Amino acid sequence: MMTIDDMLSQVAKFAGVEKPAPAVKNDVKPAAEKPAEKKSEPAPIKAPVIEISGSLKKEKVSLTEKVTLNLKISKEIAYCIEKAAEAMGINVVIAVVDCAGRLICLEAMDDSYIASIKAAQEKAFTAAALKMPTHIALKESRGGSLDGYTNGNGILMLAGGTPVKHDGKIVGAVGVSGGTKDQDMLLSEIGTVYLEKRVNMNL
Repeated sequence: MMTIDDMLSQVAKFAGVEKPAPAVKNDVKPAAEKPAEKKSEPAPIKAPVIEISGSLKKEKVSLTEKVTLNLKISKEIAYCIEKAAEAMGINVVIAVVDCAGRLICLEAMDDSYIASIKAAQEKAFTAAALKMPTHIALKESRGGSLDGYTNGNGILMLAGGTPVKHDGKIVGAVGVSGGTKDQDMLLSEIGTVYLEKRVNMNL
């Protein structure tokens, strides 16, 4: 079976990202102006901080910090999964959601199953909502932490839904449908792998 790195090698290049143009140095000096009156600047606003005390090590957590996926990155993830699916010889539907389970990107490869459109979205939503891969959720629903939990209302515990993480935080999720359970599961795991590679390469 192909590994995720094998799949990623099928993608010739990652999607391009525009880099800011270099600043143009302006050697023209402005005409002499009257010195501006100095105004007192307000004190900078600091984000509220939570301190964890007690038996735990104290840590500071900024309430303003929030990382999530956007449309551009979601399209890149979908493109990467599409190329991997082509290398495997299957046609799948790919859904990417943010950390709250809201749909960002939905891509259906040519000749993919119509039923996979809903399945991919529900797998992605389930992975984000339960904060775990959908194949793990299925196991946990049979005597584990999710014992008795069933499919329905947007939840679909079939292999192929995987949370996308960065720095250990869930920033979204990917759902893939159209192959076998092992193929869907492997393809959905590309989201986190691609995101980490993209960040490390500063693309």
